[in-house]
Amino acid sequence: MSRLVASRLRLFFILVILSTLLGVLDGYLGNLEKIDEQATAMFHGGINWLVGSSLVWGFEILAVQSRYGVRIRRLHFLTAIALKSVVLVLIVIFVGLFARAIFHDLYGLEFITDPEFFRTLLFVFTAIVLMQTGLQIVRIIGGRTLINFVLGKYHRPIREEKIFMFLDLVGSTPLAERLGDVGVQSMITKFFFAITEPIIEHGGEIHRYVGDQVVVTWPIRANAANMRSILCCFAIAKRVNDLAPDYELEFGTVPAFRIGLHGGPVVISQIGDQKQEISYFGDTVNATARIEQQCKSLDSSLLISAELLERITLSPTFQAQHKGTVQLRGRGSETKLFTIVQAQNA
Repeated sequence: MSRLVASRLRLFFILVILSTLLGVLDGYLGNLEKIDEQATAMFHGGINWLVGSSLVWGFEILAVQSRYGVRIRRLHFLTAIALKSVVLVLIVIFVGLFARAIFHDLYGLEFITDPEFFRTLLFVFTAIVLMQTGLQIVRIIGGRTLINFVLGKYHRPIREEKIFMFLDLVGSTPLAERLGDVGVQSMITKFFFAITEPIIEHGGEIHRYVGDQVVVTWPIRANAANMRSILCCFAIAKRVNDLAPDYELEFGTVPAFRIGLHGGPVVISQIGDQKQEISYFGDTVNATARIEQQCKSLDSSLLISAELLERITLSPTFQAQHKGTVQLRGRGSETKLFTIVQAQNA
């Protein structure tokens, strides 16, 4: 089981448990004046919310948030809300049928005209709109970034050590001439959607998109943990290769890309007023961008600095190959660059 799937399952079970407890509380509060019926109401409420929340969170977290839910995630926000609302109404009706059949041995849809059903439906609909709005904000800002904003972690500049990945698409200008501005942007959008999952799977945080480039970061940890950045590069390549037939069919080409990897100290700060963001400053960021630019001259799709490579324990299935020593603009000393290849016996 991948780490991403495991984290989604963990979140799913946590939300189902919390929702079930909320159902128990709802049964209790709804029968404050009928003490003799409270225990039964709490039991029924817990079971109903257990079934309903399992379906709701299963749809949202295990289906929509997976790679199979890309089409739904790419829908216009209001369209996605409408689609999910229909699903939720069906789930609420199903839970109503389930509860009546199990607890009261009653069948039929007469309950949908009951004011209590509309109250429940309104409550669930309001909850899903708020949840979807929150998820959309998280998707726009980024989960970690939002948490850092709320906690004020970077309200004052802080010095940390980070790994940076600069990934840039190859040949955007010729593609724009052949596909047109809208066509090439459609391909870039699809490409960024495709590589999000392997980035998250390997612990990366998407810092920003700049045109046809994406910047990803990791905190520098113990040597073995830093291997995640390299594994991410190969996972991205595999994901794009798996989707190659789709790209060929839709755009007549498969997007190629170059990656620069580097790590070191940066200063992180919250900047801006009306539009705020977390920004990184320092030589590490500039050096990573220039390492990625060296990919073309050194004929390599992946370059990593010797400084970062020294802080990574390569797994036996990978090997580092020296590609050259260059003088990066703005740096006083030369930088040794390597590429990473899978070992022949891998």
